[in-house]
Amino acid sequence: MIKLTEMELEILKDNKDGIAQLLVRKAILAEMEKKVYTEEEKKYLEEMKLNMEIEFYLNSIAQKTVQIHDYELLEVYKNNAELLKDKNTVEVYPQLQQALFNQKLGEEKVKIINDLIEKYKINDVLKEYIKTEDTLEK
Repeated sequence: MIKLTEMELEILKDNKDGIAQLLVRKAILAEMEKKVYTEEEKKYLEEMKLNMEIEFYLNSIAQKTVQIHDYELLEVYKNNAELLKDKNTVEVYPQLQQALFNQKLGEEKVKIINDLIEKYKINDVLKEYIKTEDTLEK
């Protein structure tokens, strides 16, 4: 039987949706414990975990430098004024802010990756593994 701990109940108080979500999560986790994965599934899961960890790492580094300024939001709003003319500004503002943040976060992650490419001289290392047409002609 699925039960909540005293601490979980204290944290969730009378939040019906939160309690329901946690109970469903616990039920899924209980079922997952019974699942026996094939070797291929295990490898796939490990790859997914690694990819999530990489994404988490990049996000944690990139978030430190991303800043959203009011003038940037105003510019986005002006550039999309026709699309947003019937929208409530109070409702649209957080959405624009999140969209701009996501865009800047993506750009910052690209910068981090490019810095790593430089730091580890990936392009030079790549040349060792891949023969170009110039190399093939010699």
